[in-house]
Amino acid sequence: MMNRKIALSLTLIGLFAANVAYAIPGFTTDAPKSSVETCVAEVAGHANFNDAAKVVHNVVTQDRRGSGHKMSIKTIVLGEDGKTVIREYASNCAINTQDEVQRFNIRQKAE
Repeated sequence: MMNRKIALSLTLIGLFAANVAYAIPGFTTDAPKSSVETCVAEVAGHANFNDAAKVVHNVVTQDRRGSGHKMSIKTIVLGEDGKTVIREYASNCAINTQDEVQRFNIRQKAE
């Protein structure tokens, strides 16, 4: 009788521990450099970099539910002095593990 109670208690403790471990969100990983470069190239294909002395891309990545990554890219086009902002863009890119763009949108921020 005592062994049955111990076995039942250990089983319940194990199930509780498994449930807690399942509830903890997974750690996200950064997108590989090749995926980031592919999405940044997509931005370059749609943005206007005329009169730019410098272009800065601020990329934030997160895992997609399926495979690959989602990226939010803030692009700032700077003038000759390297400080004056000529244009700003906000874009989103979804890319799979084969570095194929699945979804992309870009918009120019109002000046």
